[in-house]
Amino acid sequence: MKTLVINGSARPNGHTSKMIKLFLENLGGEYEIIDAYRVNVAPCKDCRYCWYKKGCSIKDDMQEIYEKVEAADNLVLASPMYFHSVTGKMKTLLDRFQIYWAGHVMRHDVPETTVRKGAILMVGGAPSFPNQFLGGEIVLKNVLKDLCTECLGEVCLPNSDHDSLETRPDIAQQVVELAQKLKEANEQ
Repeated sequence: MKTLVINGSARPNGHTSKMIKLFLENLGGEYEIIDAYRVNVAPCKDCRYCWYKKGCSIKDDMQEIYEKVEAADNLVLASPMYFHSVTGKMKTLLDRFQIYWAGHVMRHDVPETTVRKGAILMVGGAPSFPNQFLGGEIVLKNVLKDLCTECLGEVCLPNSDHDSLETRPDIAQQVVELAQKLKEANEQ
C-alpha cells in the first residue's frame, strides 16, 4: 500500500505536520510526503494544452508529482486554512491537477470510477465557527474526485492558535480512526 500525502503547510513541524505524522503512524505501508512549500511548481497558466494532450506544457516538479499520484493507492491532502481555504502554495499545486479535470471533461481518457482512496486533514487557527473549513473542504473534495479518489473522510482541528492534538485528544482520535478506515478499505 502506497500513500502519497500533499502537505500545504509552511511550517515543517506545525499542527498539520503533526496530524500527518499521527495519521501515517496508524495507517502503515509505504508513504511519501510532498511539501507544497518545498517543490518547484509554477501556477497554471490556462494554456489549455491539457485539454488536448494528457500532460502539462509546464515542465517543473509537477511532472514527478503526476507520476507519484498515478502510483499511489491512497492520497491524503492536508492543509491549514488561510482566509477560509487552502494555502496559496497548496492551491498552486492543486491547480496543476487541471490535467485530470481535462481528462474527465475534455479528453475523456480518465476513468469515471475511483482508483484510489483518500482523506483530508485541515487545521484552522481561529476558534471554531460554522463553516470554518467549508472552503477547504469544497476545494479538496473536488480535487480528490478529479483524481479518481474516493474521499473516506476528513478531520479538522480548529483553534490551533491555542489547541493542539495534545489538548484535543478527541481530534487526535478522529485522525487515528480515519487512518484505520483507510487501511481497512485497502485491505478489502
